[in-house]
Amino acid sequence: MKFAKSYIGLLAAVCAGMLACSSDNGNVAGTVTDTGNTIALGGVVTRSNGSPAVAAMVRVAREPAVGDSLVEAEFIETVTDSQGVFSFDSVFADTFQLAVVDAEYKEISYKPRATKNSGKPDSIKLEKAAVFSSVLYYEDMVEPSMAVGSHFKVYMPGTPFSQSVFAGDSFSMLIPAGEWWLGFCPGDPQIVARLADSGVADSLIYRTWNMDGEVKSGDTISKGPFVWSTTTPIDSLIKLEEKKKKEKKPAYLSGVVMCKKDSLCSNVQVQMITDLYGFEFVEGDSTRFEMQTVTDESGRWFLQVPKTIPNDSLRMEYRLLDSEGKVALAGLSRYVRASELKDLKDTLLVDTVELTKPSVLVSGVMLAVNAAVDSTKSEENQPENSVESNNCKVNSINSVVVGLKGTSHFVRDVTCNMFKIDNLPAGGHDLVLYSGDPKVVKTLRDAKLALDSIVTITHVQLPKGDTLDQQWMTFEPPTLKTEK
Repeated sequence: MKFAKSYIGLLAAVCAGMLACSSDNGNVAGTVTDTGNTIALGGVVTRSNGSPAVAAMVRVAREPAVGDSLVEAEFIETVTDSQGVFSFDSVFADTFQLAVVDAEYKEISYKPRATKNSGKPDSIKLEKAAVFSSVLYYEDMVEPSMAVGSHFKVYMPGTPFSQSVFAGDSFSMLIPAGEWWLGFCPGDPQIVARLADSGVADSLIYRTWNMDGEVKSGDTISKGPFVWSTTTPIDSLIKLEEKKKKEKKPAYLSGVVMCKKDSLCSNVQVQMITDLYGFEFVEGDSTRFEMQTVTDESGRWFLQVPKTIPNDSLRMEYRLLDSEGKVALAGLSRYVRASELKDLKDTLLVDTVELTKPSVLVSGVMLAVNAAVDSTKSEENQPENSVESNNCKVNSINSVVVGLKGTSHFVRDVTCNMFKIDNLPAGGHDLVLYSGDPKVVKTLRDAKLALDSIVTITHVQLPKGDTLDQQWMTFEPPTLKTEK
């Protein structure tokens, strides 16, 4: 009895004045003693490996009464201390429900009917919980005054197991082994009361669904999504899942980015490039990088597959900024062909890319109108009929677009004028040149000319962390032949 007295004394010292007022699930045994009109309950919770269950939620709930088959049980809540000890100043009655959940270790205990015990406190050992995950949506009320908002509660009717969720968000809930129902209702009690006062039946406010079969310890269950609605029949709540299975789900692309060999890179900005030639570049002097997502701690990114792929392939461009907002590292994925994405139902892993220091390109463009110009020769050594075409005094009023195929780097500049493009991914690239007049480009594309009739492509090799001085490049503008 010395142990029992010292333990109760410890609980009184540690938990004096603590009133539990929260919720979750579990199975806990404890000691109940009467002190005047107060029933005190305490115990020790251990994990399946024998260590103390620290910061585990302990709930004491009323036993369900007749008519409580739809709603969650009323409960009070506390958490265990650093030794796995918990206590309550009072409980509802001589018999009650006890539930314990250790969210960190995903372990649980549940006693649907606990009674007052005497003697030394029991030690409660947890077991692996089952994990139920889903998504909850809702059909809002037609009348604005009856709007229920997006806050809902998911629970197991008649038990202390419940969780607040927001519509549209995925959720996971730890539950014990057994055969259960799942319930969900608006999370605001005032909204629930207002619905009831307006004549909405309880069975439409508290929607329930019967889990198929027995849930076992350690199971992982994924069902739904579910829909809260006052109009949808109860047996149709899960049918949305069947409908979703028949519909085409969005497919995703994914990849991994490394800062250097064997070093995964987080917070890398990612842009999907579908306009490989920059044809949509119609305004301004240059295109710009537009971040669509970033890599996580494992260096991984995800992007949804686009509905259309204009040039039959796409790729991803990456950049990592330093503390001053400057591009420290850059890179590109491989080209992903449209044929790889046809009928894709899941996620396609594109590749793993190691970023490098960015490069700079310095160059200029001259027009070659009368004849092909040999860019390896000086102007005085060009063919006689091409000299005039290379004379910048004549052709400097033209504009041209220059860029790296499959990147966000395109500039529009006047011919015979040197330009600079920085923050480029290093390595081999196809350098693209075409008319800088958007109307000309549109006319040529509408004429359905072959791509090589619209653009000129030159291969360049950009050095890591250095500048490539390309000197002068030549571009021969295309012409449309008219039928006589």
